[in-house]
Amino acid sequence: MLTIKNLNKSFSSIHVLKDISMSLDLGKICAISGSNGCGKTTFLKCISGLTSFDSGDIEFKSNSNFLFLSDKVNVFGDLTMKENLTVLSRYHNQMIDLNKFNDSLEKLNIKNLSSLPLKFFSQGNLQRNKLLIAMNLKWDYLFVDEPFSNLDYHGIKAFKEIFTSFKSSGKSIIFSTHHIDESKSICDEMIDIKNSTLVRNVT
Repeated sequence: MLTIKNLNKSFSSIHVLKDISMSLDLGKICAISGSNGCGKTTFLKCISGLTSFDSGDIEFKSNSNFLFLSDKVNVFGDLTMKENLTVLSRYHNQMIDLNKFNDSLEKLNIKNLSSLPLKFFSQGNLQRNKLLIAMNLKWDYLFVDEPFSNLDYHGIKAFKEIFTSFKSSGKSIIFSTHHIDESKSICDEMIDIKNSTLVRNVT
């Protein structure tokens, strides 16, 4: 279980996150919505350990691993998908399973791009590459910033199906989004950040 208690984060005099508390069991999906600048990305970076926070506690179940995928492309542009994944796998002290990698290319319908440097990818296919990373690294908790942005209908459908398969295998996901309607069908909980605090059960 991931447990967050009374998380506070400020930038200078601006209190971005105020006494944020929540928990998430393994095998659950939670979407975080809210207006631009409300603190969604900051929240994900705090729980991923990528930015400091002023006070509060963030606790993971022992031996839990997590992966953060930002709204940036998470790539080295001159590398192919496989080469980029190799670098990230080494960073996480993991090895690539080539069978799983090739299966991921098929599921995401990007096998035809396998020899192309990532700097030539469209924004939608860069998003697919981010999901490919998640499909090929080991983790218990996945934190994703805006996974549905720049995706067409088929891309969103594929993301939702794969997120659901992650959940079925006992993995948990927290993602930020402006696509509330698209998110409802796969989420166990919908949360909105409003006035620096969490509002549950977004409709």
